[in-house]
Amino acid sequence: MKANEKSLLFLATESAIKIPFFQRGYVWNRNNWNDLLEDLLDTKKNAFLGSLILKQQTVVSGEPKEVLVIDGQQRLTTLSIMLRALYDSFTSEQQQTCFNLLYPMLFYKKSPLDRQDYVKIAHSRVDAEHFERVIREQLSEEEYASIVVADSEGKTRSADSKILQCYKFYREIFTKMEEAVRADLFGRLLDGNRKILVVIDLDDTEDEQAIFDTINSAGVRLSGADIIKNALFQRALQVYPSDKEVVASYEKYWNAVFSVDEDAVRFWEAQRLTGRLIRDNMELLLHAVAVIKSFFDPELHTLSDIPDLYKKHIASLDSQAQIEGFLGEIAMYARLYREKILIFDRTTLFRFDDDEQRLFHILNRNDISTFHPYILHLYYQEVQHHSSPKDRLRKLERLIVRRMVARQEVKSYNKMCKDFISNPSALDAKLAEVDDRSVADGLRSIANKDAALILFWIELKRRHDDRKQSVEELKYNYSLEHLMPQKWEEYWRSVAFVDDAGNMLPEDEEAVKHRQRCIYSLGNMTLLNSSLNTSLRNYDFERKITGEGRKKGIRAYADLSITRDDILVPFERGEKIWNERSIAERTRRLTEEFLQIW
Repeated sequence: MKANEKSLLFLATESAIKIPFFQRGYVWNRNNWNDLLEDLLDTKKNAFLGSLILKQQTVVSGEPKEVLVIDGQQRLTTLSIMLRALYDSFTSEQQQTCFNLLYPMLFYKKSPLDRQDYVKIAHSRVDAEHFERVIREQLSEEEYASIVVADSEGKTRSADSKILQCYKFYREIFTKMEEAVRADLFGRLLDGNRKILVVIDLDDTEDEQAIFDTINSAGVRLSGADIIKNALFQRALQVYPSDKEVVASYEKYWNAVFSVDEDAVRFWEAQRLTGRLIRDNMELLLHAVAVIKSFFDPELHTLSDIPDLYKKHIASLDSQAQIEGFLGEIAMYARLYREKILIFDRTTLFRFDDDEQRLFHILNRNDISTFHPYILHLYYQEVQHHSSPKDRLRKLERLIVRRMVARQEVKSYNKMCKDFISNPSALDAKLAEVDDRSVADGLRSIANKDAALILFWIELKRRHDDRKQSVEELKYNYSLEHLMPQKWEEYWRSVAFVDDAGNMLPEDEEAVKHRQRCIYSLGNMTLLNSSLNTSLRNYDFERKITGEGRKKGIRAYADLSITRDDILVPFERGEKIWNERSIAERTRRLTEEFLQIW
């Protein structure tokens, strides 16, 4: 390994510079582009732009020299785009003057007499086309104008390639920059005396995976997925009989799933909130596979252990068949993850007879991703062995909802997931632990968010069972309302204290405590299609139903059966009192409906 300080002119002496096909794509953004430019424009200091690690490749005699970029592709790519954008901002006369300086920085020929030139940096699959078009100046004016450059605060988002965004970012800056400043920047970039990089050259016998690990431990932001992918294909290069077969495996099992187009890249980079952590889909998938394959033990390991655990597992794969088998499993789990692990937004329509949708809605509302490995395992078994996962998924849903209502802890879910994968009967055993009495007790004292979820799905069950009901699909955008308000003291003192059977109680401390408990029973809660006016919420029952003046009451928002049929219809029949007995009776009816579903 040799390390030397070099100017950017070192590019002119290289021929083909290849980004290994398994490295991550171009990810720099506006902040990175701006920081790099500011460093270069600061004439008071000699900018140091970091290190590049290149590995010399063995080539057939007569072929041009070739190097792989082990680290530094983001900087190298950005500097090349900057040079192109700077050149494109010059007048035609200036371009003619400096073309011979620019050309060997961005292009090479396989032989001196070759009429065809090649773009010097060969990018990975997703970025290759965009990079080549930028370097060859193949963007039309219309295409250039349509490129949206994302801002650093995330207010302006962009679906355009980061390569194209980088080019437009610099081009717009250079177009507005004084000519003298641009000329000075171009001259300093191509000044052989300005040592702005440290170039580390490896020979073909040195282990680049070890270099990757060293880089990552030194603070360069390689994601866990990057490390795992690099380890996989470095192992393949060691085991497969030829590099061509490694590339074929990459194309078939990795690129076709994770990098086939920008939609795929965006999906796997998209982040989800899981509990208190934000993790991207790729991390969630790789964690799930590690759990399913049982080399990640949630009782022994943490998420930070995953890259090392993968490397250990990958090192044990001793044949092409074993590596391809593992890659095939990852690819299949990835396809299932993208197809089956559902996410929703405020526009999603839900219906009761879609079991998978219901399960994932319940998981998402509870911020539970712990069981994703088990769910993927069931879907994988369906593909491999044609075994339907429906019964198991239904039982998993019942377990989660019943434990939620019974307020049982969720810390053991990681262990449960592992056990369910290895022992199918473990799910039945866990489900048997949550009896109906625990559920009924839980429904008499339930958290608002849990009550809203349960009432929503009871409503959908009623609509599904009612043949006269024409609307079976609903959005999850209703407002939870306590019928007897949480702050009942001012307007509800006239309502006599009664027990669950309607027997009068003396107005003492025990009666007050009983009323407080009833307020948080499921039977005292409903869903409205709009929130009540804040002042109206605490009013007596009749005014809450009918409203007051311009303040609309429950009657105006009672679109759902759980509000209209349970509360409004009895009220219109003359049942004007809502008390502890009313709450207990409705809680009992809703409990029966709950147990029919779960």
